[in-house]
Amino acid sequence: MIRTKTAAALTVLAAIVAVVSCGGRDEPLNVIIVGVDTLRPDHLRCYGYHRDTSPAIDRLAAEGVLFENVISQSPWTSPSFASIFTSLYPTQTGLVSVGTAMRTTFPTLGSALKENGYATGAIINAAVLKPEFGTDRGFDYYYTTPREGRLADGTTRDALAWIDSAAGQPFFLFAHYYDPHEPYAPPPPYDDFFEEDYPGHIGSTFVLHDHFPDVRGMNFGPLGALSDADWNHIRTLYDGEIRFTDEAIGALLEGLRERGLAENTLVVLLSDHGEEFFEHGGFGHGHELYAEVIRVPLILFLPDVLPRNVRVRRQVRLIDVMPTVLEVLGIESGGHMEGESLLALIGGGPGSAPAGGRMFDSQTAFTEGMLRGPDKKSVTRNPWKVIYNVETMEEMLFNIDRDPAERQNLADLEAAPRSALEDILFGAMFDMSDTWYIEMNGGGEPHSFDIGLTSEREPGAGRIYLYKAIDTEGRVHDIESLVTPGREVQNLHVENLKVTDRLTLAVKAGPDNMPVEFDLKIDGAPAAGETYLGPSLANLGHMPFTQRANKPKLKSRGAPEGRPSPPYFLIWLTEGRYRGETAIEINDETRKELRAIGYIQ
Repeated sequence: MIRTKTAAALTVLAAIVAVVSCGGRDEPLNVIIVGVDTLRPDHLRCYGYHRDTSPAIDRLAAEGVLFENVISQSPWTSPSFASIFTSLYPTQTGLVSVGTAMRTTFPTLGSALKENGYATGAIINAAVLKPEFGTDRGFDYYYTTPREGRLADGTTRDALAWIDSAAGQPFFLFAHYYDPHEPYAPPPPYDDFFEEDYPGHIGSTFVLHDHFPDVRGMNFGPLGALSDADWNHIRTLYDGEIRFTDEAIGALLEGLRERGLAENTLVVLLSDHGEEFFEHGGFGHGHELYAEVIRVPLILFLPDVLPRNVRVRRQVRLIDVMPTVLEVLGIESGGHMEGESLLALIGGGPGSAPAGGRMFDSQTAFTEGMLRGPDKKSVTRNPWKVIYNVETMEEMLFNIDRDPAERQNLADLEAAPRSALEDILFGAMFDMSDTWYIEMNGGGEPHSFDIGLTSEREPGAGRIYLYKAIDTEGRVHDIESLVTPGREVQNLHVENLKVTDRLTLAVKAGPDNMPVEFDLKIDGAPAAGETYLGPSLANLGHMPFTQRANKPKLKSRGAPEGRPSPPYFLIWLTEGRYRGETAIEINDETRKELRAIGYIQ
C-alpha cells in the first residue's frame, strides 16, 4: 500500500483493504470503466454546466468521488485509451497515430485482471479502437460496432448482456459510449431537448464535412462564417447526444442494481478527450492541446468504500486510473506504470509518495500523440501550462489559474516558469525515446565546434525534429540562432558554436531505424581524431561517419562512463524503455470508416 500522511487517507485505505481481503464482502469486486467518447466536463451539470445534460452522471458524482481537474494524455481516442489501459504515455505504448498500434511488451489493465481470474469484456463503438490497433489486448470478449450501427442504448443493452454471461466470475467491463462524437445526430426527443429559438440553416444533425465540404485537413477558416446562434445550435446538438448517452448510462447503473451488483462494483466514468467549438479557431479534436480538448471528466464510485460526494481539486491524469483500480483490487500490475494511485488523494492526503523511474511527478500532466497537424506536446503543472510545437519549435505559455480559457500567450513575458517547464518537458522527451547526444568540451579554452547531421536512407526520408543544448546543470537552451537557415528536415547544421566548458547537444532523428551521418569539426578542421563513441570511447578515425540506432553492435549505444582529454566530441545514443515497430496497414473497411469521420483523407 502507498503511505499517506493523514487520518482521512488512512481511513479510506483501511476500508479498501477490508474489501479486497473479503473482510466486508463475500466476493471480489467487479470493475466497470464507462468511457464516454468526446465528453467535455464543462458540459456536465456536476461540473457546473447550465444545462441539465447529465442527471445520471450527476447522481453518480454525488454518491462518489469527482475529480475537477483531469488531463488526458492525448487529444484523440486511440492513444488516450491506450494510455488509460496501460498507464503509459503514447510514445511508450507506440500508438501515436492512425497508422500505428500498441506494442505488446507491457501489461494492460485487462491482461492484469484476466491473469487474476477476471472475465474481461469490452463493448466498443469507434473504428480507431478496432483490434488491429492493439487496444483489445487483455479482453476475452471485444464486441465492436455491428454493421447496423449501435447507439448508446444499444451499448447498455450489450454491456448488460455480457455481464449476465459472466455470472459467477468477477468481471472487468469497458463500456465505450461514442454518441457525443461528431456527427451530432441525437435521436428524438434529444435532437431538440435543449433547443432555443434558432433561425439558422443547420438542422437536427451536424456533420462538419456535409455542412462545409470545402473544409479539408485543418483548414477551419470557413467555420468563421458561423454565427453565435449557429455555434449555440451545434453545442445544443452535442448536448442532446450527452443527455441521450446519460440516459443509457443511467440504465446501465440501474441494471447493476437490479442484478445485485451495484454494491460490489467499482465504477469509473471518464472520457478520452474533449471537443473544440471554435474557441481557438478550430473544431473537433486531435489537432490542438488546449483545455477544451484535453481536460476530461473522471468520477469514481464504490459504495461503502469510497467516500460520497467528494470533489478533488488537485490536478490528476488519465494514466492514474489503472494504478488506482489495481490498488482498489489489491492486484500488482507486473509492469512499469507512469501513473500513480489516487486513493491517498481521495482520502485527503497529499497524494502517493514519489516513485522512481517515472517521467513526471504526479502533479505534472504530459500530453502528446496528435491525430493531424504538426506534432505538439504539452506540460501542465499548475498554475502554468506550456504547449510546444515540435516542428516549428514554437511555444505557448499560459497561466491557467488566471486564464483558464488559455487566451493569453505569456511565452515572451514569463521567462522563469517557461524555462522551468522547458526543463521538465525536454528532459522527459529526450528520455522517453531514442535520443542522440553530442557532448562538446573545450577544456577551459574557447573552441569553435561545427556539427553537421543528416538522417536519411534515401532523398526525402527521415528527419531531425528536435535539438536543444543542455548545460552541465541540466538547463535547456535554444541554439536556433546558430543553425544554418534554409535547412531541410533531414539535415541539421550548427556552425561556430563557442564552447569553453562542457555542453551537450540532444538531438532526435526519426524514424528510429534511420541512419544518422555525423560530420564534425573543431576549430574548422575535421574532428576525426577528437571524436569518441559510447561507453568504450571508441574512435573511428574518419569523418564523416554513420551510426544506425538498430544496429546490434552499435559502438555509440549507451552513456559513457569516462571522458577523453579535451577538446573533444563525445557521441552516444540512449534508447527508450519501449521499442519496436508499431506501424500497421489499415484494412479497407476501417479506412472507409476513418475517412467518414474525417480522421484520414
